[in-house]
Amino acid sequence: MAISEDTPQAKHLSLGAKIRQQRKTQHLTLTELAERCEISPSFLSQIERNQANPSVATLHKIAEVFELPLATFFEAPEQSSNNYQQPVKTGEMLAKVVRANQRKTLIYPGSGIRNELLSPDLQRDIQMMWVVMPPGADMGDEPLVHAGEECGVVLQGQVEIWVGDNEHYILGPGDAIYQASTVPHHSRNIGDEEVIVVVAITPPSF
Repeated sequence: MAISEDTPQAKHLSLGAKIRQQRKTQHLTLTELAERCEISPSFLSQIERNQANPSVATLHKIAEVFELPLATFFEAPEQSSNNYQQPVKTGEMLAKVVRANQRKTLIYPGSGIRNELLSPDLQRDIQMMWVVMPPGADMGDEPLVHAGEECGVVLQGQVEIWVGDNEHYILGPGDAIYQASTVPHHSRNIGDEEVIVVVAITPPSF
């Protein structure tokens, strides 16, 4: 049984603890999960104990083995009566609002890249994310591959993007890129300020 990203247990566990809990829930040994993710059992053990940082690609592989979207590992913000606004109309709600201070967030250890979920949950046809990359940050040595298609628009900064073996782009504010997510891709902040990108992925696979 998968751990819901909305349960109290999932909200307060560290990333490594969430991975370990999900591994045990799915009755996988450390060696079995490591082999499927193409990493060593010792490295996986360090990840689970928060003593090593998984790359973006490795974290994706772990989520794929679990057959869960990566956003399952996002942290939900603390809720309070001060940041919740009731809808004006009563009855069935036709829209879902995600306030800026209420986004579920995943910060990649090591790189500091931050993914914030703009869509209300994972049960939608489109997944929207606000991605922040610190200066000099990249997605690791291994390119990213996942299901679906995606489109991103740069709001701030300069980002270098590789798609496949031969395509290479530098994007700035207002530039957008559309690609098949199944093609290996990699990005890096090449400027001296944070890169901010809004990304849409369909179907949700992140």
